[in-house]
Amino acid sequence: MKTAQQIIGLPVVSIFDGNEIGKVKNVIINASKGTIDFFVIDSGIRSLAGGVIPADRVLGIGEYALTIQQPDDISDIVKIPAAIELMQKNITVRGTRVLTRKGSLLGETGDIYINDEDSYNITGVEFIPAGNEAPSGIIPRGSIITFGKNLLVVHDDFISRLIEASSGIETVLNEEKKNINLNFQNKDPEHELALENADEPADKFKAESDELFKIDSFVPAQSTEEDLRILAADDTGGKIEEADAQAPLSSADLFEQRQRQYLVGKKVTKTIVDASGGILVNSGEIITDEIVQAVKENGKLIELVMNYGE
Repeated sequence: MKTAQQIIGLPVVSIFDGNEIGKVKNVIINASKGTIDFFVIDSGIRSLAGGVIPADRVLGIGEYALTIQQPDDISDIVKIPAAIELMQKNITVRGTRVLTRKGSLLGETGDIYINDEDSYNITGVEFIPAGNEAPSGIIPRGSIITFGKNLLVVHDDFISRLIEASSGIETVLNEEKKNINLNFQNKDPEHELALENADEPADKFKAESDELFKIDSFVPAQSTEEDLRILAADDTGGKIEEADAQAPLSSADLFEQRQRQYLVGKKVTKTIVDASGGILVNSGEIITDEIVQAVKENGKLIELVMNYGE
C-alpha cells in the first residue's frame, strides 16, 4: 500500500540498463475506474512534451524507486490520447471537499492510498474534518461514490466506516477477497464456464492494448493514409496544399494537430515558466500556435493542459 505523496518524487529506474531516467512528477487518475492509469515523469529531456508511463508498464514501486523494464516504456504524452483526456479532466482528489450523498459538506481530502500490487486501484482517501464534530481517518473505497474535480461524493454513513490507519485498509481488502472467494465457490457450473470463456476477450484486449504502444513504428496502410488526409482536410475547411496531400499523416501527428486546435483560443490560468525561470506564457494570455510550440519545446505542455480555461 502506498500513498500518492510517497510515490511522487521517486526516481524512475530502468532495470534494462540500471539507470535512473527521471522522477515521478505526478499521477493521472481515472475517476470512472478509481485507478491510477498513468505516472507523469520529469526526465529533464526537453524534446518530450511530457513523459508518461502507463500503469501497466510499471514493474513495481518500492521505497527507493519506481521501476520499469526499459526507457522506451516512457511515452510522449501527445502520443497517448487517453492520458491527455484524463489530464484535461484534472481529477486530483487531494484537497477536494467531501460531500455526502444528501448534500452535507463535512471536510476535505488529504492523501490518497493506492494498492500498488493490484492495478493501482485507489483503496482509500484521507479525510480531514472541517471541525471537531467528526473524526479524521481514511475513507474506504467502498464509501466513495464519485471522484470529482472539486468534490469527493461519499455515502452518508462514511463516518462510521472510517479507517484509522493504512493497515486497516489491507484488512478491509482481505475481507473483500474472502467474500469474493466464497461467492465464487457458491457459483453454479454454468457461471464458472462463463468466467472461463471471459478470459479469451480479456487476452485479446491485452494484445490490442500492447499494440497501441507501438505507435512509433506504425506505418499506415494506403486506405488509412487516405482517411487521415480526409480528416485533416475537414479540420482545415477542405483546403490542403498539393504537397501536403502527398505526405501521409501518422496517427500521432493527427492527434497532435487536433490537440493544438483544441488548445488554441483558450485562456491560460497560470503563468508557466521554463527551467531557468523565464516566462513562457503569462496567466490570462490567449493560447496561440506559437505558445503551444514554445511550451512543448520546453517540456511544459502538461502544465499548459492542466492550466487553461474557456
